[in-house]
Amino acid sequence: MFLNRGSLLRTLLIAHFAFLSAPPLHADGKVFPPRNYKGSLEEQAQEAIIIFQGSETPGESTEDLILKITVRGEVENFAWVVPFPAEPKIEKEDAVLFKEIFDYIEARTYRPKGKFDGAKSVAKDEPRKNGVEVLSRQIVGSYDVAVVRENTSGALNAWLQQEGFQELGDAEDVIGFYRKKNYVFTCIKVSAAELAQKKVVDLHPLRFTFKPGGRDGIYFPMKMTGLQTEPFNVNMHVFYRFWLNDDLSKFGYVHRGFHLKYRDWDSSACDPNGGKAYSAPQTDPFLKDQSHRLPNVARLFQKLHPGERYYLTNLGAWQLKPADVRQWADDLWLFPYYTSQRFVPYDVRHGGPASAAWPNEESGDHGDTGVPTIAGTPWYLFAGGAGLLVLAIVAAVWFTLLRPRRA
Repeated sequence: MFLNRGSLLRTLLIAHFAFLSAPPLHADGKVFPPRNYKGSLEEQAQEAIIIFQGSETPGESTEDLILKITVRGEVENFAWVVPFPAEPKIEKEDAVLFKEIFDYIEARTYRPKGKFDGAKSVAKDEPRKNGVEVLSRQIVGSYDVAVVRENTSGALNAWLQQEGFQELGDAEDVIGFYRKKNYVFTCIKVSAAELAQKKVVDLHPLRFTFKPGGRDGIYFPMKMTGLQTEPFNVNMHVFYRFWLNDDLSKFGYVHRGFHLKYRDWDSSACDPNGGKAYSAPQTDPFLKDQSHRLPNVARLFQKLHPGERYYLTNLGAWQLKPADVRQWADDLWLFPYYTSQRFVPYDVRHGGPASAAWPNEESGDHGDTGVPTIAGTPWYLFAGGAGLLVLAIVAAVWFTLLRPRRA
């Protein structure tokens, strides 16, 4: 098993995509204008929350991906296409979650500075149309959401055209990548959005619940972003039972261009490697002084994963070039910080859902058994000042009383 007790099989990752400067931000999906639209329709800002639950059983991990998008444009309709490894269940979420996470990080780094109405199903199990299998069609809040699977080359573009949306030009390499992996495409339309000329419209988030197909890999779609034209920024807030693999091995996030910005640590009042109680932050010695900033985040944890504990890791990537992302062998996968540098994550191994990015990894002997942790660094570096004081006292005692003396 990849976690040392049942409560450690839960992972929560918050991926927060923010519009940080002049260049427009694009991530994890693609916005398409109607076919008769010739103006500008750009993703002004996109944010995401990912909740991942690992599993000892291959294929049984689950993920909740909460996406929020703000666009600027001149039309009343747009389409947003997001690929998933399996058909997702779709619900509505509250945008205030993203503000609370932002405020919490700002406070931690000492920098100055809606009602749920569910989803209404309008169609299910529609037949295949010209090579596209429509798995579901429903109204979720302001959105008309269809989940489709392309079965033959070119069928998705024909379906988008039939629905009144512009085709994906020169995109067969990306669409074919997902088709070969038997992924589905979630196509989202907003008919009620008031997209006036250059007016920013803030639309409510959606939560997608699905199975990534493995046991320890956290999935985030990136290759579709390669169809954009402008560089984009990524700001990820990751909640996981331990830390994430950074540069411990070649499976770390630094090798995808991401950098560490902030990470929770263990103070002298914390249990080493114990995580933080985000579902009850007022009771946690590390979080209690910031609990007033997280009421809706706490309710999210209470609703989805009550009682579980996590460390927050803030990752960033800046000015990623779509053409480079398009050439990635696979989407973005994040993994636990296993204690052994030789340990190969389960989902990377031959036949795993993340194996496309590391095709030479085979099943068999993968080094020491990995156990996730907050780091492979000695405990006293994470125990705060008290830990260092204890270490100093031990050293002094050894030097004065126990050090071997000359005859």
